[in-house]
Amino acid sequence: MGRKDGVRFFIPGLPESVTDEELEKHFSRYGTLLEAIVAKEKGSEVSRGFGYVTLETGTNPDALLNDAHILGGKPIRLLMTKESLVGSDVKKVHLSNCANCSADEIRDTFSQFGQVWDVHMPKDVSTGERKRFGFVTFGTEDAFQRAVDTGVVMLNGSRIEVRPAAQTKEGGGCVC
Repeated sequence: MGRKDGVRFFIPGLPESVTDEELEKHFSRYGTLLEAIVAKEKGSEVSRGFGYVTLETGTNPDALLNDAHILGGKPIRLLMTKESLVGSDVKKVHLSNCANCSADEIRDTFSQFGQVWDVHMPKDVSTGERKRFGFVTFGTEDAFQRAVDTGVVMLNGSRIEVRPAAQTKEGGGCVC
């Protein structure tokens, strides 16, 4: 089963025992599966602890992102790949002052507004340190609008301002 166009998900934290076949069996119930692979060390069958699944274009990712997944006896959380998030209909907010918050904390906090498709916490390319801002991409216009209307969220003692992220005409990129 090879890589094709579609909606692609990254699966971090896979136990070493999980196989391509197990991914295929588990995720095929969500729609037409185009790819299900566990990343392996070059020249071996040793798992690198992550994998990918790709479903056909048009698949609504909400079910995969909402459902609890247990693989190899461990709870797993899927993330949409950046390529799957690109598009003219991206519903992304800009967060200020969130350097002291983890991506999981932000995801959990912003889930109160609706389905979170992605949390992006940029790093400085020269130092590798996290920048003081981030982005949340929502699955619906309604969730996006609720977050924007809130204006400010308190998390870990930080006052995080929420505003729409400026999108490029091609979509997906920020001109902040």
